Amino acid sequence: MKQVLFFLFIFSLNTFSQSIEIKNFESLNQIHFMEDELYVFYKDSLSIIDLNKFKIKSTSKVNYPPENFTYLYNKVDYNSQLYFIQMEGGMVYKFKINEFTRIDKSFNHKMQNGSTIFAQNDTIFKYGGYGFWSMRNFFTYFNSQTSEWDIVSPSGSKYLPKGSSSSIVNLNENNFYVYGGSTLNPFEPKEYILNDEVWKFNIKNKSWNFLGKTDMDFSKFEFNFPFKDKQVFYTRDDIIYVVDVVNNRLKAYKKKTFQYGLMTSFYNKGIFYSILISYSTGTQTLTKRYEDDFFGELIDEEPLYYNNEKIYYSIGIIILLLFSIYLYFQVKKSNFKRNRIISENNHFVFKRKILPFDDKCIEIIKLLLQSTSEVTLNEIMEVYENKKRNYGHNTRVINGLIEEVNYKLKSTLGIERDLITSHKSSSDKRIKVYSIDKTYFFIK
Repeated sequence: MKQVLFFLFIFSLNTFSQSIEIKNFESLNQIHFMEDELYVFYKDSLSIIDLNKFKIKSTSKVNYPPENFTYLYNKVDYNSQLYFIQMEGGMVYKFKINEFTRIDKSFNHKMQNGSTIFAQNDTIFKYGGYGFWSMRNFFTYFNSQTSEWDIVSPSGSKYLPKGSSSSIVNLNENNFYVYGGSTLNPFEPKEYILNDEVWKFNIKNKSWNFLGKTDMDFSKFEFNFPFKDKQVFYTRDDIIYVVDVVNNRLKAYKKKTFQYGLMTSFYNKGIFYSILISYSTGTQTLTKRYEDDFFGELIDEEPLYYNNEKIYYSIGIIILLLFSIYLYFQVKKSNFKRNRIISENNHFVFKRKILPFDDKCIEIIKLLLQSTSEVTLNEIMEVYENKKRNYGHNTRVINGLIEEVNYKLKSTLGIERDLITSHKSSSDKRIKVYSIDKTYFFIK
């Protein structure tokens, strides 16, 4: 049995210790995955990495058309051919054998800033984008016969979405799912607001279908990447999210240790490839992990979006059954809890998400919430004290822990002031006491 475990341990080390150094990686626009190869575009060169052999296949000089080309153009591929698409305008370049050939008859009209660019079958599409104080709410496609862009008319639709930019588009057969990004305040066109709507467009029927609204703020994520017909979202906190818009699911996974240095990732044939940075050395490396070893513990799962029609129907039924008084108190109670952190089942929950506190942090917060007066440092020490450390060391650890708790609480609530504060006791100036603002909490 010990020999088997030792073999598995060595095998895992060999499997995941492989890495390739990626020098001067600064932007997600530098890389593109195509047909088991990773293209890494540098300032004046291109490296191609063979993902099957997991080694650099070639490095060659590249002459880009304009300055900052890789930052101004997005890349898509189809039929084993790589194309560079202008983000804000209509220019299209074909890339082959380290040469760029412009193939469009368009120009830089600057009417699709932040458009989402993707390829489906043998067609390049754009969705949305900003220009001249308005957002686009339609798809355009590059017509290879005319070398110009054309519009996909939503002729089979009864309703249309609001225009948006920087949206996510997930593909599933003939359906394009659109969500996230920004839209504009219709009464103040210079004001960007979050796009909270989820829509589905059937490219065959040319029809839009409104699916519902989401509470997820997609603007907080550092980057995202496709995973099968899902989308993975990365933040600097302790959680990685997976959106399954087709099945209306949102899953939250606890980060694994290696994911704290993640710069970007992509998925291919059961393997996640990641560019990681070592904060101690600054080294950037490409690594790989199998699908079943990429995600940490599943800590939450809920619907991505909610259909307002069903909600309104349910409320109407409640009004008919309970009439007025009962509904009034239920709504009042719901509004009271909505913007508060709920303490239940030894967890703290905010907007249906479990906050990432360890057991010691939870005990300290509960101690402060349950106390009818201020809490002394010694009382907190009873919860967290490590007998192997001296008093001064324990004090520094607790102060650091309280700073961490305050940071997470402020980030969750979107406020600037600390909820946990300390000062000298009024009865004895030598004693430090702590208190917490209980108005932000709801205890079941």
